[in-house]
Amino acid sequence: MKRTTLPARAWHVLIAVTAILSTALPFQVDAQQRSVRGWADGPYQVKGTGGAQSLMLEWKFLDVYCIEMPPFRPAKDVAHGTLGGGAISFYRLRYENDLSAYVVTSTVPKDRSPADEYQALLQREYATARAVTAVASADRYRVDTGTSPFGPTVRLRLLNIGEDDPDEPFPIARPLLNVADEPLYSLSVHRLFVHGGSRYEIAVLGMPTEGEARTALEARATRLADTMVDALQTCTGQMEKKAQARPVH
Repeated sequence: MKRTTLPARAWHVLIAVTAILSTALPFQVDAQQRSVRGWADGPYQVKGTGGAQSLMLEWKFLDVYCIEMPPFRPAKDVAHGTLGGGAISFYRLRYENDLSAYVVTSTVPKDRSPADEYQALLQREYATARAVTAVASADRYRVDTGTSPFGPTVRLRLLNIGEDDPDEPFPIARPLLNVADEPLYSLSVHRLFVHGGSRYEIAVLGMPTEGEARTALEARATRLADTMVDALQTCTGQMEKKAQARPVH
């Protein structure tokens, strides 16, 4: 299948999110509200086929979380590492269907409850959506909410994502292109929640195949994102129960 490619003239210099209220697109939406600027560890890349596929689809980050990635399509490669001095964990798996799946975690400040942190995340996304709407369209950056076994979830859908910054990769930063909503170059779906002292962001970034409608791409990305939420929360919940059941010496 042929995918839609982005003309070189559509790329522009990014402007920090702190300045978006006083500027037009493009700008950079920082998912973690910090400057990362560089890898503390990695990024490491894993490629393989055949028997290596199962290894690429299973991932565990320390004792924070684990996930068995959905085998919707064969995996192209995996990249992982930490950024922000080790404060942010990053995992990305690229499928052979123009979808890339991400899991990003960071630590909640010790003086902030999970409920307070969730509200801070939600209000930050609403504020970003209002800022994007002021300079683009209401459809460019959509925010709503949902639920999961780990609690309430912020749900996002973004249109026409720009190029990765190697030192602040998507979705830690979410660069938006200075283009109209149509034609569709790319689309992303995000799920944010707080659990066990960590913020989580699950994201899926996709590019349309030739002739693919926005609704079809969004359906593919949404299905993968929601399946990832279920897979991560199930695996992590089981891991936490096993840890609690271990005898204390």
